[in-house]
Amino acid sequence: MNYSKFIKQLVFVFILGCTAIVSLHVMYKPFLNSALFAKYIDSSSSASVKEINKDLSEVLKYNEFNTSQVRSTPVTPRTDKYKHTCLDGFSNCVRIFDTSVDYSQVKQIHKCVALRIPSLANTPICVYDPKIDIYVSKSIITGGNWEGGNILTVIEILRRNPNLLFLDLGCNVGVYTLSIANAGRNVTALDANRKNLEMLTTSLRKGNLTNMVTLIWNALSDKAETVGFKEDLKNIGGLQMLSGVSDAGAVSDEKSSVSIVLDDLVPMFRNKSVFIKMDIETYELKAMLGGKTFFEEVNIKFLFMEWFHHKDNGVGTGIIQFMTERGYQPFNPSQTSFPLKIENRKSWSGDIVWIK
Repeated sequence: MNYSKFIKQLVFVFILGCTAIVSLHVMYKPFLNSALFAKYIDSSSSASVKEINKDLSEVLKYNEFNTSQVRSTPVTPRTDKYKHTCLDGFSNCVRIFDTSVDYSQVKQIHKCVALRIPSLANTPICVYDPKIDIYVSKSIITGGNWEGGNILTVIEILRRNPNLLFLDLGCNVGVYTLSIANAGRNVTALDANRKNLEMLTTSLRKGNLTNMVTLIWNALSDKAETVGFKEDLKNIGGLQMLSGVSDAGAVSDEKSSVSIVLDDLVPMFRNKSVFIKMDIETYELKAMLGGKTFFEEVNIKFLFMEWFHHKDNGVGTGIIQFMTERGYQPFNPSQTSFPLKIENRKSWSGDIVWIK
């Protein structure tokens, strides 16, 4: 046997193998950290073999690009995650928040105390540290409630109108939602802030009210998009939406949300009578403009909203025009016998209710 020739062959095979390994490492390195490869990893657990092969083919097409080019593609795992949480049959991404999950240990819960509304049994409500929520949470901790007078007004209206559904747009930690549910009425509550919904879910579970409430995790605007958050460090409830967030993967669930339009909720409320409480931090007009069909196909009998921010600005003018064109009149919630005069809008109360 020619041992010299045999050894040369072994060396050649070894060198060839090393070359192949290095080549594969270089070729696949560009997409190992890319959003596209993450998309494949995320979907492969549930996708069919055909879908996996399709994704792999898509990945291979991008091997010729460098890492920075692949990272600039708009396909991200976050987009896939949103798709998986969207309800089927809706035009935009309407997301129902899972109230079966235990969120009682989330870090934002400062404590859970009794929500005390006259004529109702106490029910637990979880709140923020009053140092970072100097209005709502502090008021609940020190006084047992927030806007208790308005809540009693709403409950009385609902009692006089047994067929009314309650829609809480901008539910925050859930003062209205919990009170209305505790009064025996079903509630649909929407909020953009996941932290609020985690806390409200905990309150519902502690008070055995989960079956009375449907939670929707979305922002509300005049178009569907990803929105960022502008935080008020002392007023969590004063969280404002920032439109135009183009890169959904660049922000976390705690710093952003997916906005829908009010019209997206038509299938849930078509031909039904509704009481709406709207408190979405200056986005009220945008919500209305995105809900023209909702106002046509849903019988909105009452719309309760904060007026403080709109007393003398253009948004307030737009709200007045939108509502009056549809036959609504503004009232002080504590005095609904006589409508407020439009020309006195600057002196209207901090909260108003539109009635049709």
